[in-house]
Amino acid sequence: MTVSPVAAIANAAQAMPTMPTLESTLGTGTSVGGLASTQQIGGAQASSSDFGTLLAQGIDNLEGIQNTSSNLAVQAATGDLSSIQDYTIASTEASTATQLAVTLRNQAVSAFNQIMNMPA
Repeated sequence: MTVSPVAAIANAAQAMPTMPTLESTLGTGTSVGGLASTQQIGGAQASSSDFGTLLAQGIDNLEGIQNTSSNLAVQAATGDLSSIQDYTIASTEASTATQLAVTLRNQAVSAFNQIMNMPA
């Protein structure tokens, strides 16, 4: 029995562990370096939203995480950052989120290629 490429992507996305946000790590309402933490897309939202909306939200969240990391890097370089741990956490979170996005993109391209190679 073969699994459809779309189902394979859905299974791969569900099997991947979710990355904790700064808010869940540091506590609700906590900001790092004066910047608010980002929101995480929950599994309950995934079942009620369409794929395009989830994709747009994921990209927006990734951009927010990267912007937070970049802003903290600037603060660290200028000496305005009081706690280097904030930058380290944000940088690691941005790196991991980017790796997850690239992995999901690679899975989607692989699934698309499999669909295109199916006989008509």
